[in-house]
Amino acid sequence: MFGARGTGKSSLLKVLFSNEPQIRWIDLLDDSAARRFLLNPRLLETETANDLDEKSWIVIDEVQKVPALLDYVHRLIETKGIRFALTGSSARALARVS
Repeated sequence: MFGARGTGKSSLLKVLFSNEPQIRWIDLLDDSAARRFLLNPRLLETETANDLDEKSWIVIDEVQKVPALLDYVHRLIETKGIRFALTGSSARALARVS
């Protein structure tokens, strides 16, 4: 889900996922989280997804801040069937890296 900042993307997902039992939320507006994933995007696989299954959701808020995560998102969808919800305020930033 992409759109301008402050339009309610994150708020909408918080409402939609409020009753989901298996959800991980990664907020890349948090500087420490963004830095950790920039340095090692594989953390998505090793830290976050190892204990999740095909009924799980991972929300990555502001994914354009760490575009390398998209390769791991793809792999986890293909290998584990994990579902993702991605938000971003700059689809152009992602288009430049692909």
